[in-house]
Amino acid sequence: MGFKADIQATRATAASSTAVVAPPVRLKGVIAANASGSSGVVVMTTTQKTGTTLFTIDVPAGDVVNFSLPEDGILFPQGIFISTMTNVAAVTVLTDKYSAPELVGQNG
Repeated sequence: MGFKADIQATRATAASSTAVVAPPVRLKGVIAANASGSSGVVVMTTTQKTGTTLFTIDVPAGDVVNFSLPEDGILFPQGIFISTMTNVAAVTVLTDKYSAPELVGQNG
């Protein structure tokens, strides 16, 4: 059995004005853990913290969400930024291990 792609896991514990993963990169999956008794949300953007929203994940109260994106995932051509992280203790983004300038796609 062969491997389709190498994956890297990068953990973040807060929204930030710097990229969680440098560009360009494909988001393949997300693991997010709720930090409270209220529902949470993580919003991921590209270009900058206030850039275009490409992925939003809701995290139910007291739960952990493990979400795998189908096919090639979502291309973040300028890197992955977390613009909002509410009631979430941490989020782990699963991405292509290797990014390169040639990495392009329909949404980038």
